[in-house]
Amino acid sequence: MKNLLIVTKSQYGYHVDPYKFGYYLKNDFRITHLSWDFGLPKIVVPGVRTKYLARKGNKLIRWYRFLKKINMEIGSGNYDLVFLVYFPGCTFLRWQNPQQTFNLDIRTATDTDKALINLVKDKLLKWEAVRFPHLSILSHGLANKLGFTKYHFLPLGGEKFCSGNKSFNHANLLYVGTLENRNLLVFIRGLYRYMSDNKLVKPPITLTIIGDGPGNERTEIEDYIQSHGLENVIRTTGYVHNDQLSGYFEEATIGISYVPITPYYTHQPPTKTYEYLLSGLPVLATATVENAKIITDISGELIQDDEASVARGLEKLIQRLNEFDSEKIRRVCNDYSWQYIARNNLAPYLESLPLSHRISYQVG
Repeated sequence: MKNLLIVTKSQYGYHVDPYKFGYYLKNDFRITHLSWDFGLPKIVVPGVRTKYLARKGNKLIRWYRFLKKINMEIGSGNYDLVFLVYFPGCTFLRWQNPQQTFNLDIRTATDTDKALINLVKDKLLKWEAVRFPHLSILSHGLANKLGFTKYHFLPLGGEKFCSGNKSFNHANLLYVGTLENRNLLVFIRGLYRYMSDNKLVKPPITLTIIGDGPGNERTEIEDYIQSHGLENVIRTTGYVHNDQLSGYFEEATIGISYVPITPYYTHQPPTKTYEYLLSGLPVLATATVENAKIITDISGELIQDDEASVARGLEKLIQRLNEFDSEKIRRVCNDYSWQYIARNNLAPYLESLPLSHRISYQVG
């Protein structure tokens, strides 16, 4: 059994992709996960060893300490493979450990609302990534955008939170995901517009929003809810860990995959889309390139990212709500469950990589 080190900036369990990879491969590899400690509740998975580094000092000091900690772990851990989720400066680890087998994994391009920052950071990402001989990326579109031609396709996936056939008698909308840079207020205003235009339309409609953001996103949403008398229609829960979402998916009948249609999101497959589909929910999704690949008449409706399109899309989807079939929806993306991806894509790929020569050079 090979020793695998997974490294992420996000605290263990709070970046879904590497968390699920480790969860489903813990019986095939001896897994250690190293990450920052953001002070969030610790997630424990039997079979996965976790190590943390406290976030002390300014950004430069933290960056240096994080690299040093990873470097020391690589040198002392006798690891066959290191699965490194990209962060700026990670090339340092490659230089310090030339005999170590790394896979650099890219889960996203830069996604700020400032084009120049995105351009500069994406150029840095590419410059660093080409220094790693083994590279995995979550979509062909993202690889093409960043200019990569040689890489392993490691797609995004989702968890199946409910497996029964849905009864689509109510329009219970569910949004799961971050609120940061998602402009979710646009969707909520579109929902309000739909309700105002269809006051006598049945079935009843509700929206549950699960997630939070680093700024005032949630407060702004809650202020809008209160000022428009939507307290009995929309509820916000804040962050809920992935392992505690099943009850919300059981209640839901429509998944909301609202992502702004921008150059930095259009090639980013939203985890939430797969989770809704695998749970048998029709999806109202913005027409990003990646959403458009999987959302059809069988599985939902595609919309633009403006209020009027939200209102029209809700009307169309709700009018034919009782036509959907949960099992047909699930079949759209059966191969995109985290379990399937981990065991049938990532595990064989990792097994194919050459083993480390176990020589490292330590930084002082």
